[in-house]
Amino acid sequence: MYKFFKLFTPKSYILPLHKRSGSVQLFILLALMTALVVIIASVHLSLFKTVDRWQSLIQYQASIEIPVLDEQGNTRSAAQVQQNIRRIKDFLKNTQASHDIEVMNTTQVAALLNPWLGDDGKILDNIDLPTIINFKLKASSVDDVKYISERITKIAPRARLQTHENWLDKFLAILHGVHILGVLIIIITMVSTIFVISSSVRARMNIYNEDLSLLHIMGARDRFILKQFITYLFSICVPACLLGYICASLILAAVSQLLLGAEIDFLPSFGLNAHQFITLMTVPFSIFALTMLIGSHTVLREMKKMP
Repeated sequence: MYKFFKLFTPKSYILPLHKRSGSVQLFILLALMTALVVIIASVHLSLFKTVDRWQSLIQYQASIEIPVLDEQGNTRSAAQVQQNIRRIKDFLKNTQASHDIEVMNTTQVAALLNPWLGDDGKILDNIDLPTIINFKLKASSVDDVKYISERITKIAPRARLQTHENWLDKFLAILHGVHILGVLIIIITMVSTIFVISSSVRARMNIYNEDLSLLHIMGARDRFILKQFITYLFSICVPACLLGYICASLILAAVSQLLLGAEIDFLPSFGLNAHQFITLMTVPFSIFALTMLIGSHTVLREMKKMP
């Protein structure tokens, strides 16, 4: 630590502030706080990117479930089921509110359930699976959804229209809560950083109180003494912020590789583009600026109390 500090120490540095206890602790705290804020900010950016992707995929998606059972609970014949499917499909093709229509038969629906119910082929023998028609709405209009729902109910009374709007709204509300929590953590971290810096500077001034008082009596200006503490904080803050940023980047890169290896599309990716990388670079610069500002303010305020 001392050898590294000497690289940033100019000849005008006369107070050995770095030689007493507390410098290593301040270094570690600044590095940890930088890493924490960078990770939280990166998670926020990744969530926003993922939410945009999910919204584009889900927002206008809709599906119609056509059950095999009729209103009395009796199983429809294959011809009746195919007739309902054909009539609903023709209606969707002719309406201007939908496009990209795709029919999933019972075999395809069963394939969706295989991870939970097994793929031994017995599922179709024990469960009357519905047919699902997936399509896209050209606009998320309440009137269009109501119109389509009414028409398919007339064709197949037990058919159900799902637009995923309720699920998407609840999911976005949860993400909004996560966003607020993350912002609160960042605010608490920055406030803690302010108290840590202020307390560290005051502790240094108390340790060297006699030296500072002597310099003050001999005519040393406050700006000269301030420069000693600015040099000290600079030598601590710059490598701490840099180390914190590097550690956070390595952690995010490792997590990103794990998620890519899992091949799970709906999880957020921590890969950053150029804009997001530049945005995260503002974190160590912000902590550095905050350290210099709070440190300078604390030194000048304490110097006014000296004789």
